[in-house]
Amino acid sequence: MNNVFQYFKSQQDSMLSDLKSLVEMETPSTDKVLLDKFAGYMAGYLKENLGIAPEIIKSESAGNDLRLAIKGKSDNRILLLCHYDTVFPEGTIKSRPFKVENGKGYGPGIFDMKTGLVQTVYALKALVKNKELKYSIVLLITSDEEIESGSSKDLIISEAKKSIFTFVMEPSLDGALKTERSGVGTITLKIYGKASHAGLEPEKGINAIYEMAYMIPVIEKLNDKQKGTSINLDVINGGTRSNVIPDYCEGIMDIRYKLPEESERIIEALENTPLRFHGSRKELEYKLRPPLVKSEDSKELFLKVREIGENLGLDLDEASVAGGSDGNFCSYYCPVIDGLGAVGAGAHSENEYIVVDKIPERTALLYLALKDINWP
Repeated sequence: MNNVFQYFKSQQDSMLSDLKSLVEMETPSTDKVLLDKFAGYMAGYLKENLGIAPEIIKSESAGNDLRLAIKGKSDNRILLLCHYDTVFPEGTIKSRPFKVENGKGYGPGIFDMKTGLVQTVYALKALVKNKELKYSIVLLITSDEEIESGSSKDLIISEAKKSIFTFVMEPSLDGALKTERSGVGTITLKIYGKASHAGLEPEKGINAIYEMAYMIPVIEKLNDKQKGTSINLDVINGGTRSNVIPDYCEGIMDIRYKLPEESERIIEALENTPLRFHGSRKELEYKLRPPLVKSEDSKELFLKVREIGENLGLDLDEASVAGGSDGNFCSYYCPVIDGLGAVGAGAHSENEYIVVDKIPERTALLYLALKDINWP
């Protein structure tokens, strides 16, 4: 085990150099030009390191995704799940350039989750070079994880259905692996009224903002702390001018839930709540990730990964977190271990960082888990 760690320790400078290149290529989730440029670069990076060209799966509504299949000794396959999009707008790298200081690496997206990409490639590179792949592997690198995976969701589910288990290279929680995640998503409530002159004929209008106001207590009552469900109305847009009765109002809600059936309860309540004003109407739009659920199989898989970590000198804990990932979709079809990526903190913030010396450890952990785990 020490030889494995020392090998990846010897690769640390090379991994940091590669990571710098990935971080400096900005990939905001909604910029298809930048996303597709990165996907093209990543395809070449994979071919250079693994000797296998990935499939570029084109998308009209998001960036292009990458799928790389590696044949192992068994046809049974493992799904490795990554994403390359980040929450930061173009230009962030100018104000927060890549740097390493006091053992920490900084830069937009370095923690969530470009370090995980580098760790994945180096672990696979060693496995392919040494011909140590027990199971076949499908590596998916998606472009829209930070915006609920509307484009890549079906692809992820399709691959999960064919896999014996899924490893997600999202960042850890202070080093802990993630075996449970809340369901998460957005619900948009659109209310349509009728415009009229606010001074001359207010009675002929239907105020969509008033209608939204009546919905706010309904939304608030849908929270259920005992069930681990929270719903928050965080954005409201409506109206055009102060002298016009508004004919439209939109509210955007964040939802987090631990029980899969809770999303149905909330959507049903919002759809069935009657509006107050005759002639008004409402529409619901939603993008939801179901919870990542812990099963008996995922418990067993975690124990196997933890045992490998112990042999490397790592004391791995497991965690349940409120944030979602693409692994959430997979847990209904195969066991999932999430959080195998970087050790650090500050995801989605200007203080995002990784612990540099943990990169070899986590890469060795992934390498040995892919090489040694017997399943089922």
